[in-house]
Amino acid sequence: MAVAPRTPEVRLGQTVANGVAPSMFALLDRGVHRRPELAGQLQGKVVIRFRDEIAPVRISFGRRVIRVEDGDLRNPDLVVTGSLPHVVQLTVTPMVRFGIPDFRDSRGRAALLRVASGRVRLGGDLGMARRMLEMMAVPAPDGPHRRAPRSARRGGAGREPAWIDVLT
Repeated sequence: MAVAPRTPEVRLGQTVANGVAPSMFALLDRGVHRRPELAGQLQGKVVIRFRDEIAPVRISFGRRVIRVEDGDLRNPDLVVTGSLPHVVQLTVTPMVRFGIPDFRDSRGRAALLRVASGRVRLGGDLGMARRMLEMMAVPAPDGPHRRAPRSARRGGAGREPAWIDVLT
């Protein structure tokens, strides 16, 4: 008799005043519920270090519990380094299979450029990085990201919603 794999529980640990662990917790919690099979494959420790005045976030992926909290780690399996906006942009980048940005989409090309130029650095287990990004992905609407029409920028009628408006 086959036993279904258990979906890990996501828990928020220690937080600090200049930390973003609750935001990362929300992304991961959502991702675990959307992709439980992928969450079960992630094992190890990740630290996200920001170039801004923001505390690092550490994530411990276990079989039963995924713990997200503010703080650093000495020997993580994966280190992600970048400014907060650049790291967050990775979560809204359209991906092809296995958590690789889609180079056919301008957002995917921009994400690849951020990594290639060193604005976002990934060190350690890159397979883990791809799986984590795939799990944390926030789907953006299809189509190009255009500037709002001039009338909308001046506060006129016909304002097109930003993609974040679609999620709420």
